Amino acid sequence: MPQRGEKRGLVDLANRNASLAYQNRFNQAAAAQYEALETLRAVLALPAVPRRIECFDISHVQGTDQVASLVVWEAGRPKRSDYRRFRVKTVEGSDDFAAMAEVVGRRYARLLEEGKDLPDLVLIDGGLGQLAAALDGLRKVGHADLPVIGLAKARGEKVPPPPPPIRMKHTYEGEAQLI
Repeated sequence: MPQRGEKRGLVDLANRNASLAYQNRFNQAAAAQYEALETLRAVLALPAVPRRIECFDISHVQGTDQVASLVVWEAGRPKRSDYRRFRVKTVEGSDDFAAMAEVVGRRYARLLEEGKDLPDLVLIDGGLGQLAAALDGLRKVGHADLPVIGLAKARGEKVPPPPPPIRMKHTYEGEAQLI
């Protein structure tokens, strides 16, 4: 590390350039995340930009051992410390709908009990059946007003009007865009 002179000036210049490049990259990423959340707010007609999004999915092994997963996004970024896995306790066999209602109800009953904030948006992996089950779970704990959407992957899966479903076109593996 040079202490003085021309080489010290070069080190200082390199440090300033690195700092500016880092700040620029971080600000661009934050702006892109906010823009994506603002687009989501507009498309879904939400009252505010969804700061916290909680996503649920039910899975099982050949019809047994059902579990639910909760993935959380905050400010447009995954918040892995808040991810959860739920054992489905009251449902026998493979009933994704009943499992979804149970898990969503348990999650939000607990948040209310602990006095924690609710998410701005709940995303359900599944179509009409899973969405209806999640809404039923929310109704049971007194939060039917929470914004909830379902993601239907299967072609021809029906989602009830209103509002009409938002169809997405896959551009390549793993990415979709609104059409």
